[in-house]
Order: sequence, then structure tokens, then C-alpha cells
Amino acid sequence: MRRHWEKAFLAALENTGSVSAAAEAAQMGRSMVYAHKRSDPEFARQWEEALETSADLLADEARRRAFSGSDVLLIFLLKALCPQKFRESRATIAPSELNRMIETELRRLAAAKKDDEAELSGAVN
Repeated sequence: MRRHWEKAFLAALENTGSVSAAAEAAQMGRSMVYAHKRSDPEFARQWEEALETSADLLADEARRRAFSGSDVLLIFLLKALCPQKFRESRATIAPSELNRMIETELRRLAAAKKDDEAELSGAVN
């Protein structure tokens, strides 16, 4: 059974992206709507869907503004949509190489720790 306030809450959340504004629109307290979200998986799913729609609305508005002359919004949209091409800096180490280096260092640290523990146990005996 749906609660009478849920429809108003979800519609406001979709339009504003703000839990506080949506709770106010539904005449509910924030803590109460969060409690319902924790206890009702279907409501939680609808909540996340409303936030996704809200984000889509924001992206649509940013795109509209970017095409109508906002270079800053255009830059942000390009960075979000094509991060490999438009990010601020490029890593000089390939991710696979970086992972290999991290794994090597972790193995070195583990071996050093093992050596330290062996020294300590030998000093105690």
C-alpha cells in the first residue's frame, strides 16, 4: 500500500533533486522519509529513479545553456562525456603498468614486514 505523501515526495525529488525540498513538499520530515527509504525497497528504488531523472534534467539544461553560449558549461559537459580526451592532465603511466608497480611495492612491504617480525621473534628468544 502506497503512502499518501510518496507521490508528492517523489515528484518534488525528481524536479528539485533535493531531499529537503521534496520532504517539505510532501509535508514530511527528512528523517521520516529516510526511514521509509530504509524499510521499503520499492520506495528506495523509486527514490533513486527520481534522482536519476533529476540529474538528467540538470544535464539537459546544462546542454541547452552550453549550446546557447556558455563556454564553461560546454567545457564541463565535454569533460564529463569524454574524460579521456578532455581531462585536465594525462597520466604518464599506463593503468596496467601502475597496477604492476603497486603490486610489486605491496609485495616488497609484505616481505619487509615479515623480515622485521622474524628479527623481533629472534630477539625475544
